[in-house]
Amino acid sequence: MKKLLCGIVVALCAVATLGETYLPGEGKFDVSVWQTTGKRPFREIKTTPFTPNAYTNRTPIAVDKAEVRGRYSWLGVALTDASAWILSQLPHEKRHALLEAAFTPKGVNMRGVRLNIGSSDYSTAIYCYDDTPGDVEMEHFSLARDDNWLVPMAKEILAMNPEVFFFAAPWSPPGWMKTTGNFIDGHFKDGMERAMANYLAAYVREMGRRGIDIGAVTVQNEAALSTRGTYPSCVFNENQESTVAKLLAKKLKADGQATKVWLWDWDPLLDNGRIVRQLADPEVNACVDAVAWHSYIPIERAERIWKIKRDFPNIRFYHTEQGPAAHDNSRTQKWWVRKLASMFENGCESFTSWNLCLTDDGQPLTGPHLCLGLVTVDLETGDFTPSAQFDVFRHIGPFVKPGAEVLRFPVRRFAGGTTKSSSSMDKSAKEAEDNGADLDDCATLLFRNPGDEYVLIIASDGRGLQGRSGRESYEPRAKIYVSCGGEMKHMPLPYGTWSLTTMVFKHR
Repeated sequence: MKKLLCGIVVALCAVATLGETYLPGEGKFDVSVWQTTGKRPFREIKTTPFTPNAYTNRTPIAVDKAEVRGRYSWLGVALTDASAWILSQLPHEKRHALLEAAFTPKGVNMRGVRLNIGSSDYSTAIYCYDDTPGDVEMEHFSLARDDNWLVPMAKEILAMNPEVFFFAAPWSPPGWMKTTGNFIDGHFKDGMERAMANYLAAYVREMGRRGIDIGAVTVQNEAALSTRGTYPSCVFNENQESTVAKLLAKKLKADGQATKVWLWDWDPLLDNGRIVRQLADPEVNACVDAVAWHSYIPIERAERIWKIKRDFPNIRFYHTEQGPAAHDNSRTQKWWVRKLASMFENGCESFTSWNLCLTDDGQPLTGPHLCLGLVTVDLETGDFTPSAQFDVFRHIGPFVKPGAEVLRFPVRRFAGGTTKSSSSMDKSAKEAEDNGADLDDCATLLFRNPGDEYVLIIASDGRGLQGRSGRESYEPRAKIYVSCGGEMKHMPLPYGTWSLTTMVFKHR
């Protein structure tokens, strides 16, 4: 019996020693995790620590080896005339709840607001600020219409978050500056450049008098778009846009305004070399602070922006428009993470949604599009429903600080199986599949805040890797493997539902 007891004690000691070897240690990192799923709301969840022991043979997301691709400034949204009108119809407490969710750290913590100069396609009417033909000096310029609801709503946002950066864009010059003679469609007339510069400068001045400082203006929204007579737009050729930009910069400086001038405000696949030619002009380059981009392009084509950024590192890039759409069910939480990654990782400092709020039918509007708001508002109850894009913003805005570095993993897999690499475009599909970064089961965004704090955002559709060709076994649950400073963390993701997860960690 004595020998039997001794044998049991020895065996237990051996098991205890073996177990201690593989138990997760306390780790060198403080880590916190927030999560939203299709079944549960945004909340902080308990999580296991980092450990020096590997969880898998798959290559982890090595955050401390990621490539720096730029910096982060803010998330934003457009306060269109339509959105401002909807807000003005809500009871104070309902409006306060919506704005708090959008513009404070309790919610999305957005810090950028895009305004329309005159009506856009999401307005309650067609209007501009000076309908007097030949009024080059803007003696009849008036913002009286915006005083009804757009200016008051902008001031409520500013009161909610004094750090909000306002920027603005016209969808059309006044009709008398155009070939159509009205606000709809048409081309900009040669010889009207000074009038347009004065028009934009007058807008900046009058908004400033109302307590709203405009940080930047673009010469024209979607500067080469013809809307075929359906809603406000104007085609500027590159010489016209460049001339207005130079005159506007000079006028703003003379008026003592610190407002910056931005170009283009449209998709990167449509400029046909225009942006490069404009920025290569020393006079244009000297007066322009940034290029504004939209993202109505395939995700994998956004690298075109990065090529321009490398050639003109002094010019800042901002993403200024894309939001939810009623006709596109593919714009899920995971899709939006990939879309944001495509812009941030290719040099854009911001990502701005389109309308802050619309009805569930995407109204009010003057144009033909099927857009939805960042949130949907029920005008009968005053309640609002967040979109998938809002969910993604919620996992970024409160955690990523202005000035943070945007990081990119060596391999990123996009929807449709296309593998992109920032360091080597010829990486094999096998290498891509073994990488713990962006496989088809998840999408990721990575930032490094000042002080070496990492913020990793993970989106999953909850389907795992079932049925993937070429694998000896499937993985029904999506998982993320993270490494930093020689330590590892394993993050199983919720099964059977979409999920968004934000992991924040830094070395002690």
